Amino acid sequence: MPVRAPRHRPYGREVRQHEPVVRDRQAARALPTNSKQWQAMRQETLLEDGYCCRKCGRIVTGKGQAHIDHIDGDDSNNAPSNRQTLCVSCHSAKTAARDGGFGNRRGAA
Repeated sequence: MPVRAPRHRPYGREVRQHEPVVRDRQAARALPTNSKQWQAMRQETLLEDGYCCRKCGRIVTGKGQAHIDHIDGDDSNNAPSNRQTLCVSCHSAKTAARDGGFGNRRGAA
């Protein structure tokens, strides 16, 4: 039976420590996205925004195209004034800018 070749590990090389386990985002939310209450708020926001991305104006009717965004980034603030409909690309860009994605510093946007 074949055996994997040994890896070369130079003496003194730092071993990267494992990153701390990030809690499941669903567990950290005030309302899980699969709850009936969240689904009702999601539908209310989509209807209020006319299934239209608030940032670019794209119509988002297909499955998985519409994201409901917390404007202030606080998952526990589910007030109607803190929710907006965004398309996938606008939501990804906002999240990446806020969380430090695409080489940006955390909180750059």
